[in-house]
Amino acid sequence: MNQKKVALFTVGCKLNQYETEWMGESLEKAGFKRVGFSEQADLYIVNTCTVTAQSDYSSRQAIYRASRRSPGSKIAVVGCYSEIEPDFLNKLPGVSLVLGNEEKRRIGEVIQERLYKKTPVIGEQKSRIAGRFKHTRALVKIQDGCNESCSYCIVPKARGSERSRDAKEIVEEIKGLSDEGFKEVVLTGVHIGKYSKNGLDLTGLLKKILTETQVERIRLSSIEPKELGEELIKLLATEKRICRHLHLPLQAGSNEILKKMKRNYTVEEYADLIQDVIERIDGVTIGADVMVGFPGEKEQDFEKTCELVLSSPLSYLHVFSYSDRKGTLASDMKDKITPQTIHQRSEILHRIGKEKWEKHLETFAGKEMEILVESDRDKNSGRLIGLTDNYIRILVNGEDKLKNKLLSSKVIDREDKFLTLEIQTLSHE
Repeated sequence: MNQKKVALFTVGCKLNQYETEWMGESLEKAGFKRVGFSEQADLYIVNTCTVTAQSDYSSRQAIYRASRRSPGSKIAVVGCYSEIEPDFLNKLPGVSLVLGNEEKRRIGEVIQERLYKKTPVIGEQKSRIAGRFKHTRALVKIQDGCNESCSYCIVPKARGSERSRDAKEIVEEIKGLSDEGFKEVVLTGVHIGKYSKNGLDLTGLLKKILTETQVERIRLSSIEPKELGEELIKLLATEKRICRHLHLPLQAGSNEILKKMKRNYTVEEYADLIQDVIERIDGVTIGADVMVGFPGEKEQDFEKTCELVLSSPLSYLHVFSYSDRKGTLASDMKDKITPQTIHQRSEILHRIGKEKWEKHLETFAGKEMEILVESDRDKNSGRLIGLTDNYIRILVNGEDKLKNKLLSSKVIDREDKFLTLEIQTLSHE
C-alpha cells in the first residue's frame, strides 16, 4: 500500500506555526509522508486563525486552494477559526473534518480514527519537535489560552483559559533543539507574561532555561505591558543570552479608547514603562501593536496615538485595522469607523512606523553587531541575512557554510530596512 501524503498550511501567529510543526511530526509518526502545500497530497490540513477578518479570509483561501489542487483529497480544518465557526467551515468544498485547538495534540489519532477508520497507533505526543523547523530559530510553546477580556478580541473564546506547560518539559525540548544545532529559541504562547506553573513565573522559567540549557539565545515573543515587571526587566538588562528585543502591545494612545478596549494600563503607564526599558537595556529594540479604527475612535484619539508614538522611543510598529469579531463586546458598539477612514489612519501610522524604524537603524552605524545567519538569502541582493539579538536584519556577503553561525563585525551601511556588515572583518565559530 502506498504511503499517504499530507500537506500542512499555517495561518496566523507563532503559536500556530509551532503547533503546525507538532501536528506534522504526529502525522509522520502515524505513517504519513509530509509534502509541501503546493504539491499533490492525500490529506491537507489548514491550521486556521480568526483574530481578524483577513485571517478568516486567508484560512478560507487555503482551503479553496487545496480543494482545487486535489479534488479527491481529504481536507481537515483545525484551529481558532474552527472553534468559532465550525458549522460554516464544514460546508466549504472539500472539507472532510473540522477540529478545534485541543485536538491538535491528538491529530494523528483523530485523523486515523475519523477519516480513515483505522485503530490509532500512537498516543498523545510528548516528544520534542527538534529538527522540524526550516529556519535557524526554533519556536517553543510555553503557554496557551487567555483570561483577559479585551473588548475586541475573540482569542479567549478560541483558545480557552490560561494554562502553562511544565518547565521540565520546556527545558527538555530546548535541550533537544540545542543539541540539533539551533542557536536561538523563541518562547511563544497566547499570553507568555502569564506563565505560571509549580511556583515558577516567566522570570523563574527563564532562569531555569539559562541554568539548565546551553542554548545561546532566548527571545521572547509579545508580552503585555503590565507583565513586564521589575525582576524581568532586571534579568533582561543583565543576561546576555536573552535577546534585547521586546514587543509590547500598545493598541491606542488615548486613555478613553484604552478603557473602551478594556486594556489594563494607561497611556502614561505605558510611556513610563518603555522609557524605563530604554534607559536600562542598552541597544534594546521595542515594537508595539497599534490598532486603528476602534469603534468611537475620534480624530483627536487618533492624533493622541500618533503623538505618543512620535514622542516615544518605540522602534517599530505593527499596525492593525480594527476588525469586527462576532461575540466580542466591541462588535455591538456603536460609532463604527468607516473603512475609508481606517485606511487613511492606517497609512499614516505605517509611514510613522517606517520613519521610526529607519531612525532606529541609524543609531547602530559603525557599531559592533553580532548576527545569527539565517537559512534564506535576501531575494533582491542574493546576500545572506543575519538577525541580531535586538531584532535587526543585516545583509552580508558570504557562502552557505556561514548559515546558522554567529558572526560579529561592524555595521558599515544601511540599505532600506537592512544594515550591512563587511565580510572581510567577520569572525565566526
